[in-house]
Amino acid sequence: MKRSIRTLVSVAASVAALAATLGTALVAAPAAQAATAVAPAVAPAQNEIRVVSWNICGEAGSARGVDGFCPYRNEPAVKMDELKKAVDERRANVVMLQEVCGGAAGSHMALLQERLGAAWSIRHAKGARPDGRTDCRGGLTGDLGILLAVKGTVTGSWSQDALPDSPDDAQTLPVLCVAVEGWTTTPCTTHIIPGQASRAAQQIKNVKAFVDAHAPGGTVLGGDFNRNAAATGMEPLTSAYDNCIDGYTYHGWDTVGTGGHSWNKLDHLFTTKAAGASRFASCAIDSARMDTTPNQAGVTPNGFSDHAPVTAVLRGAPRTGDMDGDGRSDLVAVDDAGRLRLYAGRGDGSVTGSPAEIGSGGWTGASVSHRGDWTGNGTEDIVARVGSELRVYPNRGDGTLAAPVRIGTGFPTDSEVVSVGDATGDGYPDVIATLGDALWLYAGDPAANPGVTSGVQIGLRGWSPMSLSAAGDADHDGKADLFARDANDEKLWLYRGRGDGTFGERTEYGHGYGTGSRPLLAGAGDADGNGIADLWATTNEGTGTLMFYAGETNGAGDPVDGTRTTVGASGWNTIRAIS
Repeated sequence: MKRSIRTLVSVAASVAALAATLGTALVAAPAAQAATAVAPAVAPAQNEIRVVSWNICGEAGSARGVDGFCPYRNEPAVKMDELKKAVDERRANVVMLQEVCGGAAGSHMALLQERLGAAWSIRHAKGARPDGRTDCRGGLTGDLGILLAVKGTVTGSWSQDALPDSPDDAQTLPVLCVAVEGWTTTPCTTHIIPGQASRAAQQIKNVKAFVDAHAPGGTVLGGDFNRNAAATGMEPLTSAYDNCIDGYTYHGWDTVGTGGHSWNKLDHLFTTKAAGASRFASCAIDSARMDTTPNQAGVTPNGFSDHAPVTAVLRGAPRTGDMDGDGRSDLVAVDDAGRLRLYAGRGDGSVTGSPAEIGSGGWTGASVSHRGDWTGNGTEDIVARVGSELRVYPNRGDGTLAAPVRIGTGFPTDSEVVSVGDATGDGYPDVIATLGDALWLYAGDPAANPGVTSGVQIGLRGWSPMSLSAAGDADHDGKADLFARDANDEKLWLYRGRGDGTFGERTEYGHGYGTGSRPLLAGAGDADGNGIADLWATTNEGTGTLMFYAGETNGAGDPVDGTRTTVGASGWNTIRAIS
């Protein structure tokens, strides 16, 4: 019989059923008990996104002393040399440019590719001036537009004109996003029209809708927005994303009126909100590269554009399964003395033989899982049912644990809980739990730090014989999936996430996984780096071994178990739970 998974029509009915099942409401409150931890053997190496966004005013225009002047507009090599210096200084792996020429030999795009090298991928999106022309003027080659460069392999790129049509002009201003191999964050950039408040407001809404459609795992969005963050039309972005820049990024010179300096906050960097702290680790305005001299004949510029580059460092989204920050999937286990152990992954499916003790006691009978960043520091945290409490144990970034936060009470002591990652597509990690014979979703609560909302029943019956584990994104569609081992038919099933908190029809990942021959199972993420979901399992052979099943793909394109390897030769019969 297939296990049915669905969303209830009435959330109120779900909450009432939850109260009847648990006998108490979920609460968010700090727990008194702390986890004792020691440092693991592997030092952390956090994956970071380092962004430089710059309107380089890269098209030839007015002469010195006339409105519209920008330094070195006819010298693209000078601008790209300076940009390369900024990239090196910031150790950037993302570059966003506005008012840039691309698509032809000798253009800014071509010169930048020469300077950055083959490790970088570059995409350009063409725009048009009000007269409809797209070609760069003043002897420059290529088309005017925006550009994204990433240090990595682009697996997909999308762009479209976001500016609403007008009978008064033929101007177009695109938005551009690229997907990068191995990245869960999608870089995007745009250029918003100056003035024209109502038209710009609709353009901003169009940009937001486009980014949301093409960045399911979250975005970093940068560009010249031609208005400060507090402007009314910016609300779709400022309410949905974290903003990193608040300072003067543009310098102009009023040659008609006062003849004085003009300072404006036009350039911004946004990122998808995360639970807890902002993903922005730092941000800055590189004012030294902005020309701040009077726009008068004979004055030598002291910068390279009328805009300043804006820069930021984002904490990388955690690699699935990685606890110690080295980018590899790790195994967490509870031993027969009730201690929590961390076995660091080696990147080939094997784990270190000498685990770190990250919890000194009290873990006997706990249901332990680790998927998702609940505190916003860029590393996966432990989520566990300990007794009848649901707790988050924040990861300090190196695999050691801080004091737990109680996010739920009243759970049955045989309830399995799995932190699956972001199952609802809102940017916050979620929990799946079995309560009796049913399956429940506890969505991450954006208002808590950390916390979950009231439970919603998503599986009606047949879940009591199932053992759950987090599969990560097994099929690479940007949605969290779920492993479930059926003790009756000894099969391991993969339930594909729909991205709305529910799961679709299951496919068989493997068979022969009886509780006698394979006592414990744990999704390993992509522990060997081949792009397919893997599995760890213990056996009852000898004193117990640990097996690694390298994921493969069957003829239908579904993830399945593959070649198995013994990665722990003995002693695993003393382990009571793995994740």
